[in-house]
Amino acid sequence: MNHPLHLSLLALSVLVPVQGLELRTYNAGLHDRFSSGFPNNPVMNPGFLHNASKFTGVGWWWINGNPAASATQFTLVSPRHVLSVRHLEGAFTNGNWSARFVASDGQVHTRIISPFNSILDGATMVDLAVAQLSSPLPVTVRPVRYRNNLTEGQLKSDTIMVLGKNPVVTGNSVTGGLSSIDDFANAPYAPNYITRMFEFEYAIASGIPDDCHYGPGPGDSSSPVFVEYNNEPALVGLAAQADDDGSKYYGYCTFVPHYITQIDSILNPMGYRMRPAEYTPTTLSLASAAVPGTLRQAHAGDLTFTLGNTGGQTTGNVALTLSFDPAEAPDSVTAPGWIVESMGGGVWSIRKAVMSSGDSIVATATWASLPAVASLDTNVAVESDTTATANPQPSFTLLPSYAAWSAGLTEADEGDDPDSDGLENLLEYALGGDPESGTMLLPGGNPLLPMLSESGGTITLTYPERSDAVVRGLSYIVETSSDLTDLAGSTTLPVGASSSTAAYSPDEPGFVKRTITWPSDGPQRFARVKVALSE
Repeated sequence: MNHPLHLSLLALSVLVPVQGLELRTYNAGLHDRFSSGFPNNPVMNPGFLHNASKFTGVGWWWINGNPAASATQFTLVSPRHVLSVRHLEGAFTNGNWSARFVASDGQVHTRIISPFNSILDGATMVDLAVAQLSSPLPVTVRPVRYRNNLTEGQLKSDTIMVLGKNPVVTGNSVTGGLSSIDDFANAPYAPNYITRMFEFEYAIASGIPDDCHYGPGPGDSSSPVFVEYNNEPALVGLAAQADDDGSKYYGYCTFVPHYITQIDSILNPMGYRMRPAEYTPTTLSLASAAVPGTLRQAHAGDLTFTLGNTGGQTTGNVALTLSFDPAEAPDSVTAPGWIVESMGGGVWSIRKAVMSSGDSIVATATWASLPAVASLDTNVAVESDTTATANPQPSFTLLPSYAAWSAGLTEADEGDDPDSDGLENLLEYALGGDPESGTMLLPGGNPLLPMLSESGGTITLTYPERSDAVVRGLSYIVETSSDLTDLAGSTTLPVGASSSTAAYSPDEPGFVKRTITWPSDGPQRFARVKVALSE
């Protein structure tokens, strides 16, 4: 068989799909990504040649009950997208295949893989595809970055980290080895379809112990190949084809950086892009505010979150994640021009694939009726692929309200009297009554109604008053007059009057006892207490 890349593509022919990954001198403690449990419940191998903790974004084909078929690997490029070679598409026509990932905390996550989105180079089909997962993976499974800002010539001879599966030697384990890129060229994926690929070679006669090549065994197509940048793996290719000539093995990989524009055209509409390994950091800022400025329980209200790219560089995979207690979650979250997705459980994901320097958005969380809690707490995550993740936790005070107090009453208006005791709901609210019981006593046994008495030349008026009346917008208005017909609006207290508050004994939580006194040597007077509400 011809060797298209090795022979500068003077003759093109369709090569065979990749078979397994073989090491020159296999050492399980060094070359196995997992020390045990693959593919059901794998345990990371701390001695792995390439540092297993950095490859949480490399998953594998999961077919329940058939572990031997788990050779194929998929590479996570967004929380819910993986890359694969396209020639595997036929295996997924029944829609029952899944990908499995082991997270940094050791947890295993399984997702169903949707049909492939094929990559086109103009009108030409290439051996590369994007598949969507049934739901996003958690942050403990990290999407990989790709090697950007290098030409093909600069990548030649670079050491590559080759991942694959060697069932011949290791049973059901994932292995890794080393090689280097020898050449780049266009190679056939199928008749009339051309893919940009790179080649790496394996000399059969001799080499270093970590040398690897694609060889016999169950299919290993789609397994990723990385180079190292900034002490992290950076994706360069996916295993596609293999060949040998008796003296060398040749591995051919779809060159992923060649197709970033096409991949991004699939990812961008969902708020993602391919993550560059080399970038200049930028700065994101977040400001939050309550609208209106004073929020009240059971009233309508909004929280706004203004996210800005205040640095000097464009960034991507920008994500603002808002998390609320499910019982306190907003009715809706909006952010014009951005992808807004309810993740369930009080969590919203707000995303954009690319954000230029100086750009900003306002995300608005809206409640038709704010929860009846003293403080509304929000867990926020702000991140992008060129910034560190920040986790501010803004908290917003919710003032008490009549609406929250009256929620659940069969007759809830201020002027209603559900228990027909002569006290309207607003008076029950202001004085500490139970609108459905008819009792005229506070919980501690003190009188609910205003009391007027005379002793030792002093008139005394007492009544319960909420200790946070100002916060609630409650006003207690005392009117006195010697003429009953002039009582309304007579808010000037008699000469010598004084007013004070004190705690009840026994205590009445949330209430104080208001006491107003004046000399009794004047004319007889009428007195009453009015309540007004201004929230």
